[in-house]
Amino acid sequence: MLLRVDTYKDIEHVHIGKAARRLGVHPHYLRMLEWQGRIPPARRDLNGRVYTPSDIALLKRMGVGSRPRRLKLVEEVLRETR
Repeated sequence: MLLRVDTYKDIEHVHIGKAARRLGVHPHYLRMLEWQGRIPPARRDLNGRVYTPSDIALLKRMGVGSRPRRLKLVEEVLRETR
């Protein structure tokens, strides 16, 4: 018996504009943070950057959209969840 492995296509995803609206920021801000290396790079499809619900949740936990003095690092967020 073969087990079905969920693929990226099976997971709901949104493009950068919708993700930015969910975070309360402008898409350019997400691109800038990615370019600066302050957030993990987004996955891409033929139409541009795409984000899963877990990507958006991670960005929220890092502080994107809440205007903190400094964004948390991915490592800090992951350490908090353990």
